Amino acid sequence: MNAINQEWTGALRLDRNPQIFLTNAAAVLDYALQPIVDTHTGDVYGYEALLRNVDQLDCATPGAVFDLAHDLGCLAPLELLLRRMAIEKYAGIRERKATRLFLNVDLRLLETPGFLLQDTATLLSQHRLAPSSVCLEISETNDTSTLSRLGDFVGKARALDFAIAIDDFGKGYSQLKSLYDIEPDILKVDRFFVQAIQNDARKRLLVTSMVDLAHVLGMRVVAEGVETEAELAVCRQIGCDLFQGYLVSRPFTCLDEARPRYEQFAATQASHHRSLKSDEQLIRREIRPLVALRDTARMDDVLALLRAGRAHPFIPVINAAGEPRGLIQESDIKNLIYLPFGQDLLRNKSVNNQLRNFLHRCPVADLHSRLDHLIGMTATDDDKTAGVIITKNGKYYGFLTTSSLLKIANEIRMRAAEDQNPLTKLPGNLSVTAFVFEEASASAADRSFCYIDLDNFKPFNDTYGFRTGDRALLLFSELIKRLAGPSRAFAGHVGGDDFFIGLKNRDVAAVVQMMAGLRDEFRHQAESFYDAEHRETGFITARDRSGLERRFPLLSCSVAILHLPQGVAIENHDLLVRQIARLKTDAKAAPDGVIAATFGPSLADAATESGVAEKAARTVRICTGPAC
Repeated sequence: MNAINQEWTGALRLDRNPQIFLTNAAAVLDYALQPIVDTHTGDVYGYEALLRNVDQLDCATPGAVFDLAHDLGCLAPLELLLRRMAIEKYAGIRERKATRLFLNVDLRLLETPGFLLQDTATLLSQHRLAPSSVCLEISETNDTSTLSRLGDFVGKARALDFAIAIDDFGKGYSQLKSLYDIEPDILKVDRFFVQAIQNDARKRLLVTSMVDLAHVLGMRVVAEGVETEAELAVCRQIGCDLFQGYLVSRPFTCLDEARPRYEQFAATQASHHRSLKSDEQLIRREIRPLVALRDTARMDDVLALLRAGRAHPFIPVINAAGEPRGLIQESDIKNLIYLPFGQDLLRNKSVNNQLRNFLHRCPVADLHSRLDHLIGMTATDDDKTAGVIITKNGKYYGFLTTSSLLKIANEIRMRAAEDQNPLTKLPGNLSVTAFVFEEASASAADRSFCYIDLDNFKPFNDTYGFRTGDRALLLFSELIKRLAGPSRAFAGHVGGDDFFIGLKNRDVAAVVQMMAGLRDEFRHQAESFYDAEHRETGFITARDRSGLERRFPLLSCSVAILHLPQGVAIENHDLLVRQIARLKTDAKAAPDGVIAATFGPSLADAATESGVAEKAARTVRICTGPAC
């Protein structure tokens, strides 16, 4: 133990001197920074400041340091000292650009006059930083419902342009009332819910609900403690805007480790080359680039915009960082304008008529958000909800009105209807292809693509006629619809007598057994379409494609299953198509009519690089017959 620590240890045991504690804290404590990254672009959104070297003060955790300072009566001086250290470190990042520093707040400081907010703003100004560059984190491990001054703290912090985050949401004293009272800009989902989320349906459901709720309330969501690619893939899929954790970087004290972007974590924009337009393309087309006002604007600026004859009766409002704060409704301003001396009151600086007092929170979503999430945000009876504010990399990008969202949704339904098979009412080839390419590029779960071909359908159709042939197709479509329903699977009709089922979260053995059961059931029920003679002999005589008469067995089907295990993503579409075509041929020749191939991680990588599909998959034969 060094001399400083020896002096401090003795002081702690003998007289617990606050000044010695602060002196030693300044000498040994340090801050590490951990990046918070955009899930879509890989850009660094901010850095959380995490206290280090607490063991040199004989403390086991950072929380113990603050507990000790509180006991010694020097919590406020320690907090100010540490904020100075964190701000100095953050200011030393060369490429910090428009990022934010996340600072944890000890809620016992709410008893301190001014909450150290103005002191923090002064420290920031010494480094030419604005309060908008700092996000103050309130932890849900504290019971915020008992804090009478919390509302005052949040109000004053917002007035100075600090952002507010709720940390560790979903753990400890987590409650919906805190979202209502605090109205945070950022919601940080606790690590417990993120850990192994790809294997836990309940966690996915809970985090999805948190994300949807936060977006409707105009908040951005951070997934904390992301450590694996699979966790990131699920968090991205369910709508988390940002993430932090060891997958990106461990907290670092050396500023040379700071990077403005992590390219490897940018969401893959697969080039599907499909006819159906992506949600993002349709959303971009309908976005209105409405002029936004700064939240420090004068009321004269508001009145000038309203007099300019805007097409929409609201004005988006942003902060200094370009992030959305909400909307100003024209109706609220007009109610004052029509009063005697109303405009004079609005302009009077002595009256509390700051622009932020007229703000309404509005749903906020990223440009890359799924359309169904956006539509869900506007499903409210609140007449103040005019649509959704769209952001790009967290910054205000434009506005999507409710009518535009409904227009997009209707267009997508029309496109889906055009692709739908007119007989079976199942999604057609375009939808199947889009599903396969999209799921193949994801890696958060096991995926199985099952291509099903009705065997001997042409001679059956020639013998019994098109009407009976259609009845057989309808029978099979009902069977796969029934199979897909409980499994939440995707069922499609590729065309003619070719069908498709896409399954997730099932191992290949279970999928093979399921398809074998489907094959047996169809073969049994299809016998009802035949005459008694054909059922008894087990075949019909018809001409083949060469015009020669021969015997054909009764209707059945062959199934080719391409299985992608969790952790494997395939971006090479040619590779997928070649492998599927080979499997369909093999399935026709298989004795039991069902064959599967599983991509292994190393084999898939090798095949993607070499373009050789045959090396990418391992054929799996699983016994499904009576002899098993």
